[in-house]
Amino acid sequence: MERIWRSRGRWLPALLAVRLLLPGSAAAGAAAETVTVMTSFPAGLYEPVREAFEQAHPDRRLRVINAKTTAAITQLQDRVEDVDLFWASAPDAFEVLKAAGLLAPVAARPTGAPATVGNQPIDDPDGTYLGFALSGYGLVWDQSYLDRHGIAAPRSWEDLRKPAYVRHLGITAPSRSGTMHLMVETVLQLHGWERGWAMWLEIAGNIATVTARSYGVVEGVGKGRFGIGLAIDFLGQGAGQGAGQEAQDGEALRFAYPADSVFLPASVAVLRSAPNPAGAGVFIDFLLSPAGQALMLRPDIGRLPVRPDTYAAAPAGYPNPYARETGDDLFLFDRALSSRRYELVNLLFDELITFRVKTLNRVWQLIHEGESRLAATPDPVARDLLRTARAAAIAVPVDAAEAVDPAFSAALRRPARGMRVSARQEELAAEWRNFSQTRLDAALSAAERALVILRVTAGEGGWP
Repeated sequence: MERIWRSRGRWLPALLAVRLLLPGSAAAGAAAETVTVMTSFPAGLYEPVREAFEQAHPDRRLRVINAKTTAAITQLQDRVEDVDLFWASAPDAFEVLKAAGLLAPVAARPTGAPATVGNQPIDDPDGTYLGFALSGYGLVWDQSYLDRHGIAAPRSWEDLRKPAYVRHLGITAPSRSGTMHLMVETVLQLHGWERGWAMWLEIAGNIATVTARSYGVVEGVGKGRFGIGLAIDFLGQGAGQGAGQEAQDGEALRFAYPADSVFLPASVAVLRSAPNPAGAGVFIDFLLSPAGQALMLRPDIGRLPVRPDTYAAAPAGYPNPYARETGDDLFLFDRALSSRRYELVNLLFDELITFRVKTLNRVWQLIHEGESRLAATPDPVARDLLRTARAAAIAVPVDAAEAVDPAFSAALRRPARGMRVSARQEELAAEWRNFSQTRLDAALSAAERALVILRVTAGEGGWP
């Protein structure tokens, strides 16, 4: 017995050494160097990247903290977690963090990508974040749903204002989605502050629901809760190619970029407070390498790589932003402008639209009906009332000058969970809430009076 125990004693150190080297062992995990990334991307994107990264670098482990873009900004500003990298779609979110001094300088990698796609820079010109994929934003729909309701597929943001789409549209709130924020901001920049908000407020009259997250929009279209949604391309195209959500009758959903769409980079940045900046750099090297970029073409990821040479392996019909025809007068998305009014736009959208959907449905239904009747039966009094109703329905409590004033937006911020907002933010929110309610009540009253006049004129009843 004594010999047996001594033999085991000689083998024990060797067995322990082997166990330390086993890839799945707790000891091996403890020895691995951790790289921590905060991202708004779904697990369908980050899990394949994590697996491939750890296979390529077995001495490192990728720890992923998943948070909506808006929540991630707050957490990074408040240093809730020790994070090495921020990895997300919205370039203006990176601008918010850059303006707060939270991003470290990062060297560009040799990807072969041009400096811009269209007029949009792929990497931050100031050198604090790098594009790893390109994103477009557009419209996803279920054609069978549209056919049942006798409506055509929309082709532009302007189309979404049409009365035919009433209660057929699903969106998420920009305060809950960085990609939706980009769509809202793109329209505001394309058309100007006042006209852009007028468009969104009229589009809002057609909203069926506001989902909790951007993924819920494509899911809602697929389940027939509404027919059309606003979505980022990798969600919409994944559904359209049959890799993701399917319509109830088995037909894949369809996706299209609006005529005035733009491609913007999805990016990665290193935090100035990163506990492992060297590991963060290794992750960026992998993400922008040929192997990392090839992952973007996987059907379950469906992103647009920044490396032009990656598209040689793309399946037929795969979107290639570098192959699109471009002109010299393309719209340039102003990331710095968007970052300055980031919280302002989110909070305004919630007070004017997210919390007012049912009232907006009713107001715009009456305005559109009145305007349709007016075209057939002109009446000067009804015309003036409808003009009053429309003006009240598209009014915004913040003007263009205030929107670009840093001092005006300084007090606005999405609070961390459980924390109160500033007194100034509460005051502004209450002011905007009252403004919206008052203007929508006025619009409702004027539109109802106009309709009474037009119905009486058409012989459909007497005066109430």
